[in-house]
Amino acid sequence: MDKDKYRVGGPYAKYVLVVMIVVYTFNLIDRQILSILSEELKGDLGITDAQLGFLYGTSFAAFYAIFGLPLGRLADLWVRKSLIAIGLVFWSAMTMLSGTAGGIVSLALFRFGVGAGEASATPATYSLLSDWFPPNRRASVLATYSMGAYIGMGVSLGLGGLIVDFWKSTYPDTALAPFGLESWQVTFMMVGFPGIILAFLVYAMREPERGLSEGIKSAKHPHPFRETWYELMSIVPPFSIYSLSKNRDGGGRAVAVNLLAAAIIIALSVGLVNATSDVAQWTVLGIAVYCLFSWAQSLSFRDPPAFALIFKSKALRYANIAYPACTVITYSFSFWVAPYFLRTFDAGIAEVGVVLGATLAICGGVGVVTGGYMADFLRGRRADLHVYMAVVSACFTSVAALALLNTDDLKTAYIANAVLQFFGVFWSGAGSSIVTELVLPRMRATSSAFYIAVGSIIGLSLGPYTVGRLSDWFTASGMDASDALRTSLQSILIIYVVIILFSVLARRHFIADYNSRQERAELAGEPPA
Repeated sequence: MDKDKYRVGGPYAKYVLVVMIVVYTFNLIDRQILSILSEELKGDLGITDAQLGFLYGTSFAAFYAIFGLPLGRLADLWVRKSLIAIGLVFWSAMTMLSGTAGGIVSLALFRFGVGAGEASATPATYSLLSDWFPPNRRASVLATYSMGAYIGMGVSLGLGGLIVDFWKSTYPDTALAPFGLESWQVTFMMVGFPGIILAFLVYAMREPERGLSEGIKSAKHPHPFRETWYELMSIVPPFSIYSLSKNRDGGGRAVAVNLLAAAIIIALSVGLVNATSDVAQWTVLGIAVYCLFSWAQSLSFRDPPAFALIFKSKALRYANIAYPACTVITYSFSFWVAPYFLRTFDAGIAEVGVVLGATLAICGGVGVVTGGYMADFLRGRRADLHVYMAVVSACFTSVAALALLNTDDLKTAYIANAVLQFFGVFWSGAGSSIVTELVLPRMRATSSAFYIAVGSIIGLSLGPYTVGRLSDWFTASGMDASDALRTSLQSILIIYVVIILFSVLARRHFIADYNSRQERAELAGEPPA
């Protein structure tokens, strides 16, 4: 009976999926809560739209990307449920501490911590669920897991709006509030606390045998933490340069390439700082890009088979451009849609928070699951058709976004936003599946961590910030705040051209790269299966 309970795809696997959906929900509540609090933070701390984009995107995403790589490696080597539980405690505590921030610097530091903590969860979960469920159900399962993200984003808007409205109506004079707390401070503290309790439930879960769903055995690594430390040191300068220099096979050349890449990144960052005056944005992003480059170089020496499958597969290279680029739209609209409604329509923060939150939770959640099942259906018809899910998402989302941004009627805008949230996430399950399908089981979390890191840098760091920067620029040129934000959101839709192009390219090479995984890994030094 116990054996049947713990079988691949069985009752316990479904229980694990439900728990991980809840974890992902809290992940996104803590990440997304900044959106509904944006107008409060602007008023209380004097933060600009560009700075809001930095706080929501780059300050979080850079550390999410940097720490996601070694933590993804640790997920491939250590107990995944324990890693997720520890990360959950850490990012929940950082969210609560965000309520003590006195300005943009301290708030950015706490956002760094939220990003570093949340980096532990998704790569480990992708690997965990890939062992609990068979390959032919993977896209739908990972899409169902991703549903937690949209539930979390929705809950953050609705709950955040209600907390702010309740606190301000109960304590119109902040001096009379407990400890003199502002509404945004209370909100941060209240949404962060439950995650600490949830961590105990995660820790109590059963850990599956790695490779269980495909019958591929993976040996346990004798020193997972030491390997993870080496992984971290391969990323963080100047240790990254030292780590490269110690490689006997081409270490000197690798250091030269690394220094050249660093010089190019510094030059680009300085140029962008001079053009925008945003020192923090381009400094933090430049460091994240350099760390990602250093990690890839180090991986080529430490794990040549993993490097070969992740970076030398044309299908995976193109997918790692197309699908992370989808997050530009996802993050830009998920963050800025609430401020857009508050600036454009005659509606209060509680109404906007509840309606948009419910829309995001329901339509986003149903959309991501529907997209996952559609991806599995297409894959069943032909092994590479699910790669086109990003194209499907691009076409329908563009129409819905333009409808939303070109109506003056609040009800029509709510409906258009619902359609946008439904189709805007169709790509998610397919993307998560593709990056685990094209590598071997022991590399899944590492491949997922790189995929998430690229999505964080392309989508989360650049999307919300670019919209905020354009909004500030349009406002300075004479537009009112609503029109400036509308024009900025319309402009960001151009990214769909990139998404469609690279999705087509990825599909051309998918079947050949999928069928040759083991062969290419063995040519790079992987022991025969």
